[in-house]
Amino acid sequence: MAIYLIRHGESEGNRTAKVQGCEDFELSTKGKRQVLRLGEHFADLPIDHFYSSDLTRARETAAAIEKYQHLKAIPSKDFREIYLGPLEGKTRDQIYELYPHVRHKTILRSGLEGTETDEEITIRCEKLYHLVRSIKEDETAAIVSHGGFLSIFLMYLLAGENWNALHRPFRIDNTGVSKISWKDDKLLIHYINQYHHLKK
Repeated sequence: MAIYLIRHGESEGNRTAKVQGCEDFELSTKGKRQVLRLGEHFADLPIDHFYSSDLTRARETAAAIEKYQHLKAIPSKDFREIYLGPLEGKTRDQIYELYPHVRHKTILRSGLEGTETDEEITIRCEKLYHLVRSIKEDETAAIVSHGGFLSIFLMYLLAGENWNALHRPFRIDNTGVSKISWKDDKLLIHYINQYHHLKK
Protein backbone atom coordinates (compact mmCIF):
# COMPACT_ATOMS: atom_id res chain seq x y z
CA MET A 1 0.00 0.00 0.00
CA ALA A 2 1.11 3.52 -0.78
CA ILE A 3 -0.89 6.72 -0.40
CA TYR A 4 0.63 9.91 -1.78
CA LEU A 5 -0.56 13.30 -0.52
CA ILE A 6 0.54 15.96 -3.01
CA ARG A 7 0.46 19.74 -2.88
CA HIS A 8 -0.18 21.65 -6.11
CA GLY A 9 2.54 23.54 -7.95
CA GLU A 10 3.18 27.24 -7.47
CA SER A 11 0.09 29.25 -8.36
CA GLU A 12 -0.33 32.88 -9.34
CA GLY A 13 -1.62 33.40 -5.81
CA ASN A 14 1.59 31.95 -4.38
CA ARG A 15 3.69 34.04 -6.74
CA THR A 16 2.00 37.28 -5.70
CA ALA A 17 2.05 36.33 -1.98
CA LYS A 18 -1.74 36.28 -1.68
CA VAL A 19 -3.60 34.15 0.83
CA GLN A 20 -5.64 31.90 -1.44
CA GLY A 21 -7.94 29.63 0.51
CA CYS A 22 -10.60 28.56 -2.00
CA GLU A 23 -10.09 31.51 -4.33
CA ASP A 24 -9.21 30.02 -7.70
CA PHE A 25 -5.79 30.67 -9.23
CA GLU A 26 -4.01 29.07 -12.15
CA LEU A 27 -0.47 27.76 -11.92
CA SER A 28 2.30 30.27 -12.47
CA THR A 29 4.96 29.74 -15.13
CA LYS A 30 7.22 28.33 -12.42
CA GLY A 31 4.39 26.11 -11.19
CA LYS A 32 3.87 24.68 -14.66
CA ARG A 33 7.56 23.72 -14.77
CA GLN A 34 7.29 22.17 -11.32
CA VAL A 35 4.33 19.95 -12.19
CA LEU A 36 6.04 18.69 -15.35
CA ARG A 37 8.81 17.31 -13.14
CA LEU A 38 6.25 16.02 -10.66
CA GLY A 39 4.48 14.11 -13.43
CA GLU A 40 7.75 12.57 -14.55
CA HIS A 41 8.43 11.56 -10.95
CA PHE A 42 5.25 9.48 -10.94
CA ALA A 43 5.88 7.93 -14.36
CA ASP A 44 7.13 4.68 -12.81
CA LEU A 45 4.61 4.69 -9.95
CA PRO A 46 1.30 3.31 -11.24
CA ILE A 47 -1.70 4.78 -9.40
CA ASP A 48 -4.85 2.75 -8.77
CA HIS A 49 -6.96 5.53 -7.21
CA PHE A 50 -6.48 9.19 -8.07
CA TYR A 51 -8.25 12.21 -6.57
CA SER A 52 -7.83 15.96 -6.69
CA SER A 53 -9.19 19.19 -5.31
CA ASP A 54 -11.44 20.76 -7.92
CA LEU A 55 -9.59 24.10 -7.77
CA THR A 56 -7.65 25.01 -10.91
CA ARG A 57 -4.16 24.91 -9.40
CA ALA A 58 -4.76 21.38 -8.12
CA ARG A 59 -6.44 20.17 -11.32
CA GLU A 60 -3.55 21.46 -13.43
CA THR A 61 -1.14 19.65 -11.13
CA ALA A 62 -3.13 16.43 -11.37
CA ALA A 63 -3.20 16.74 -15.17
CA ALA A 64 0.61 16.62 -15.27
CA ILE A 65 0.51 13.30 -13.39
CA GLU A 66 -2.35 11.94 -15.53
CA LYS A 67 -0.08 12.00 -18.59
CA TYR A 68 1.80 9.03 -17.12
CA GLN A 69 -1.16 7.13 -15.66
CA HIS A 70 -4.01 5.00 -16.97
CA LEU A 71 -6.70 7.00 -15.18
CA LYS A 72 -7.89 10.54 -14.58
CA ALA A 73 -8.09 12.20 -11.18
CA ILE A 74 -11.57 12.48 -9.68
CA PRO A 75 -12.09 16.13 -8.63
CA SER A 76 -13.79 16.90 -5.32
CA LYS A 77 -14.60 19.98 -3.23
CA ASP A 78 -13.73 17.88 -0.16
CA PHE A 79 -10.01 18.24 -0.93
CA ARG A 80 -10.00 22.02 -1.36
CA GLU A 81 -7.86 24.37 0.70
CA ILE A 82 -9.26 25.70 3.97
CA TYR A 83 -11.98 28.26 3.19
CA LEU A 84 -10.81 31.66 4.42
CA GLY A 85 -13.71 33.90 3.42
CA PRO A 86 -12.81 37.60 3.83
CA LEU A 87 -9.08 36.84 3.95
CA GLU A 88 -8.90 35.32 0.50
CA GLY A 89 -7.06 37.17 -2.24
CA LYS A 90 -5.28 39.48 0.20
CA THR A 91 -1.62 39.63 1.20
CA ARG A 92 -0.70 39.02 4.82
CA ASP A 93 0.10 42.71 5.29
CA GLN A 94 -3.37 43.63 4.04
CA ILE A 95 -4.94 41.07 6.36
CA TYR A 96 -3.02 42.30 9.40
CA GLU A 97 -4.03 45.89 8.65
CA LEU A 98 -7.73 44.97 8.39
CA TYR A 99 -7.71 42.37 11.18
CA PRO A 100 -4.81 43.17 13.57
CA HIS A 101 -5.70 40.36 16.02
CA VAL A 102 -5.09 37.75 13.30
CA ARG A 103 -1.36 38.55 13.42
CA HIS A 104 -1.12 36.44 16.57
CA LYS A 105 -3.09 33.51 15.17
CA THR A 106 -2.70 31.06 12.34
CA ILE A 107 -4.54 32.42 9.30
CA LEU A 108 -6.03 28.97 8.68
CA ARG A 109 -7.86 29.19 12.01
CA SER A 110 -8.48 32.89 12.53
CA GLY A 111 -12.00 32.38 13.88
CA LEU A 112 -13.30 35.21 11.71
CA GLU A 113 -16.93 35.01 10.66
CA GLY A 114 -17.25 33.50 7.21
CA THR A 115 -14.18 31.27 7.46
CA GLU A 116 -14.19 27.49 7.72
CA THR A 117 -14.57 26.29 11.31
CA ASP A 118 -12.56 23.58 13.06
CA GLU A 119 -15.67 21.40 13.06
CA GLU A 120 -16.07 21.76 9.29
CA ILE A 121 -12.39 21.02 8.73
CA THR A 122 -12.68 17.92 10.93
CA ILE A 123 -15.56 16.62 8.81
CA ARG A 124 -13.43 16.95 5.67
CA CYS A 125 -10.51 15.22 7.38
CA GLU A 126 -12.83 12.37 8.35
CA LYS A 127 -13.95 11.98 4.74
CA LEU A 128 -10.38 11.80 3.51
CA TYR A 129 -9.46 9.39 6.28
CA HIS A 130 -12.26 6.98 5.33
CA LEU A 131 -11.21 7.24 1.70
CA VAL A 132 -7.55 6.41 2.29
CA ARG A 133 -8.44 3.63 4.74
CA SER A 134 -10.47 1.99 1.97
CA ILE A 135 -7.32 1.52 -0.13
CA LYS A 136 -6.34 -2.15 -0.27
CA GLU A 137 -2.93 -3.46 0.76
CA ASP A 138 -1.81 -4.02 -2.83
CA GLU A 139 -3.06 -0.67 -4.17
CA THR A 140 -1.69 2.83 -4.59
CA ALA A 141 -3.60 6.09 -4.25
CA ALA A 142 -2.74 9.74 -4.83
CA ILE A 143 -4.56 12.89 -3.72
CA VAL A 144 -3.63 16.34 -5.06
CA SER A 145 -4.66 19.00 -2.58
CA HIS A 146 -3.34 22.07 -0.76
CA GLY A 147 -0.67 22.84 1.83
CA GLY A 148 -2.96 23.98 4.61
CA PHE A 149 -5.48 21.18 4.32
CA LEU A 150 -2.84 18.48 3.91
CA SER A 151 -0.86 19.70 6.92
CA ILE A 152 -4.03 19.62 9.04
CA PHE A 153 -4.92 16.17 7.73
CA LEU A 154 -1.52 14.90 8.88
CA MET A 155 -2.29 16.35 12.31
CA TYR A 156 -5.68 14.62 12.21
CA LEU A 157 -3.95 11.30 11.52
CA LEU A 158 -1.92 11.76 14.69
CA ALA A 159 -4.53 13.26 17.02
CA GLY A 160 -7.96 12.58 15.52
CA GLU A 161 -10.62 15.14 16.42
CA ASN A 162 -8.14 16.77 18.81
CA TRP A 163 -5.90 17.90 15.95
CA ASN A 164 -6.69 21.53 16.75
CA ALA A 165 -4.95 21.20 20.13
CA LEU A 166 -1.62 20.68 18.35
CA HIS A 167 0.80 23.25 17.08
CA ARG A 168 0.84 22.80 13.29
CA PRO A 169 4.33 21.38 12.72
CA PHE A 170 4.20 20.39 9.06
CA ARG A 171 5.47 22.45 6.15
CA ILE A 172 4.29 21.39 2.71
CA ASP A 173 5.98 23.12 -0.24
CA ASN A 174 4.69 23.39 -3.79
CA THR A 175 4.57 19.88 -5.33
CA GLY A 176 5.73 18.48 -1.98
CA VAL A 177 4.85 14.79 -1.71
CA SER A 178 4.06 12.94 1.52
CA LYS A 179 3.71 9.16 1.65
CA ILE A 180 1.64 7.24 4.20
CA SER A 181 0.31 3.71 4.56
CA TRP A 182 -1.13 1.30 7.11
CA LYS A 183 0.36 -2.03 8.16
CA ASP A 184 -1.40 -4.31 10.64
CA ASP A 185 -3.87 -1.46 11.15
CA LYS A 186 -1.09 0.90 12.25
CA LEU A 187 -0.29 4.17 10.52
CA LEU A 188 3.11 4.49 8.86
CA ILE A 189 4.42 7.88 7.73
CA HIS A 190 7.18 7.17 5.23
CA TYR A 191 8.09 10.79 4.50
CA ILE A 192 6.64 14.29 4.45
CA ASN A 193 7.12 17.11 1.92
CA GLN A 194 9.56 15.36 -0.40
CA TYR A 195 10.36 17.46 -3.47
CA HIS A 196 13.65 16.11 -4.76
CA HIS A 197 12.01 15.84 -8.21
CA LEU A 198 12.45 19.62 -8.49
CA LYS A 199 16.22 19.32 -8.08
CA LYS A 200 16.84 17.09 -11.07
